[in-house]
Amino acid sequence: MLQKLWYDQPVRTQLIVVVAAINLVAALVAATVAVLNTRTATNVAMDASVEVAERFVDVTLRDLARQKKLDNLEEELPPLLRHLRHVRIMFMNDSGRLVIITPDGEAPGINQSVAPNWFVSLVHLDVPERKVRILPDGSHPVIIVGAPGDEISEAWRDFLSLAVIWGTINILVLIILYIVLGRVLDPLASLSKGMRQLEVGEYGARLQSARVKELAVLTDRFNTLASALDVTKRENESLYQQLINVQEAERREIANELHDEAGACLFGIAANASSIQTTAGKLETERAKRISRRAGEILSIAERLKAMNRALLKKLRPGPLGQVELSDLIVELTAGLQSHHPDAQIHTTIGRVAKSYGEDKDLAIYRCIQEAITNAIRHGKAENIHIDLDQVEVANGVGKTNEVRLRIADDGSGIPSQQSKGFGLTTMTERVRSVGGTCTIMAEASEGTTIRVEIPINQKKDEPTAPARAPELAGELL
Repeated sequence: MLQKLWYDQPVRTQLIVVVAAINLVAALVAATVAVLNTRTATNVAMDASVEVAERFVDVTLRDLARQKKLDNLEEELPPLLRHLRHVRIMFMNDSGRLVIITPDGEAPGINQSVAPNWFVSLVHLDVPERKVRILPDGSHPVIIVGAPGDEISEAWRDFLSLAVIWGTINILVLIILYIVLGRVLDPLASLSKGMRQLEVGEYGARLQSARVKELAVLTDRFNTLASALDVTKRENESLYQQLINVQEAERREIANELHDEAGACLFGIAANASSIQTTAGKLETERAKRISRRAGEILSIAERLKAMNRALLKKLRPGPLGQVELSDLIVELTAGLQSHHPDAQIHTTIGRVAKSYGEDKDLAIYRCIQEAITNAIRHGKAENIHIDLDQVEVANGVGKTNEVRLRIADDGSGIPSQQSKGFGLTTMTERVRSVGGTCTIMAEASEGTTIRVEIPINQKKDEPTAPARAPELAGELL
């Protein structure tokens, strides 16, 4: 829970939350101090107001006594005492009714203020109360009670004003902080994006140098690392290209040797065996018949060796590249693999592709299909393999370009997540990269494998493309 609520949040959000929390704590401390100060100030004011009111009432009553107007207090006292603040002054008349003198005949009470009850409860005043008796017998008592409502209302209005000002300033600070942090931390977001680019192999990614000194060091180090990885990638691609060239040269040389030497030798063996069989067939002896049978066996073995030789030649060198259409080479390849693996069904769909895209690209497409089908059958135990090859037009920032797209999907066991790609898949990826393309391998355990290859091409306007092959036609050729 903590990981999701805090550590998974952006740095900007975490900093803003921290600043807001600090401001909130500071506001709570300031509010507590303000409440305590309000309590102290109000208590002092109440004591002073009640003391003044008590003396003023005493003087007023003495003056009324000298004027012999005590019997008419209900009419004489209000005009004299109504302007006293923060107190309630009442007296009991002859009929036993409580008469309120100040303020202006309002009902008595200590909480009559605009402040909410929770604020009044926080202030928690001890309201002073004093009584002044007029006559020795205790008749006509005058009651003086502290009334802090006005004082609390003033304190609440000041508190509310400060709260509004604090809230406005805090919101402005957080907005400014959000904008400033966005500017300051933007290089980190760019750095994260750049790291993702490096993760997927885009080593040409570069970051703009940051204005903040510490972040500028990070961006410079990233650019240095990306440059080093880009150089290493180019060196690896060059090495892989050399390895592939050497491998293809070796295959070409072996294919030539098999064709020129082994093929000629097999042809000579077959010709001699056929000659022996013909000569022996002209004789009627038992020995001649045995010689003829042996010669026939030699011819049979020679034919088997010729078939094996042709299969090896096709595996080592896929026909005359550039002379035979690429689609025909692929159909021939899938047909041969299908005949050798009847338990797996290979479904081939070829769109409108050119006759050839050059020996390197044709060979890359051919080898990708060959390696993918072999791996799917041998390692993935796939029962169905789908091959889709097409040429499409894609838009880029400048205009439109053409690219060859190859998709090979199977329903095999896939590749376990903890298992790394083998040499075959690695060579396939580097072979595609060597011709400027991309190769994406998506494999999940027990969910099959999907390989996507995209190779950009520079096709001339007058260069013909082969018509699309429907799956049914490809199946007939198989």
